[in-house]
Amino acid sequence: MIKKLILICLLMTGISSIAEEVTVTITPVQKISTADKHLMEGDTLEFKDINTNEIITGIVKEITPNGFAGEQASLLIDNFKYKNSDKILNGSIYIKGGEHKKAQEFANAVTTTVFIRGGEVILKPETTKLVVFLSDYINSEDTPIKIQPAQTISTCNDEIEVGNKLKFISEKDVYKNEKLYIKKDTPIYGIVDYVNDNGWSYDNAQIDIKYFKTKTVDGSMLTIESPVSINGFDILKYKGNRPAQFFNYCGVMFRGKEVEIKPQKDNLQFNIWIK
Repeated sequence: MIKKLILICLLMTGISSIAEEVTVTITPVQKISTADKHLMEGDTLEFKDINTNEIITGIVKEITPNGFAGEQASLLIDNFKYKNSDKILNGSIYIKGGEHKKAQEFANAVTTTVFIRGGEVILKPETTKLVVFLSDYINSEDTPIKIQPAQTISTCNDEIEVGNKLKFISEKDVYKNEKLYIKKDTPIYGIVDYVNDNGWSYDNAQIDIKYFKTKTVDGSMLTIESPVSINGFDILKYKGNRPAQFFNYCGVMFRGKEVEIKPQKDNLQFNIWIK
């Protein structure tokens, strides 16, 4: 009897372990690329379960465009779940663009890699195969909020200090559990947690925000712990056309870039996430 109980326990443990780690191979329904200027953080992407042809959705958690100096694009996708059922998937997928190694070797032999633009992330239907895991428990999903600066944010004159409030606004209505949660254009204030002034030779200015405060539609105060880092070098990718970006990247060899965002001029957006 004891042997039978031990065997049953082993079998149950094995089944539970397998249930937590069942792999699911997926492929995108349509081509996905960081070169697509319409692809944004918070967007929902569709994939297909290769074995069952069921549609699986995932949310873009973070997207970084490519830049000069061989800086590759990157894409982080999570919150995977089956579109037409309650089954959800565990794990995130992080992909970086190609490195253009041959081009970089040529550039090293001739001059500097600042002239080389990093590779894009490209996911192709049927060709690109990714693995996520079928979960045996329900995870809470993060809700994305797209925010954009509602004031000038600049380190040029050392005017930003730790503890300052920076004003952003929600770019669109935010829904949680299918109900309106935060209205479009609602003020959202980020509390500055860290400031670094720029210096010489690639030492770029940076502003870190650890948490944000805003109000929901019912007037309740909401604190959102969702770190955002604004780096003078990183935001070059979002400012101006590519020729202008090129000269800005060249200049960073001599002096690190300041953080300078002007709402009326720069169309920068950031994503924060409600747990």
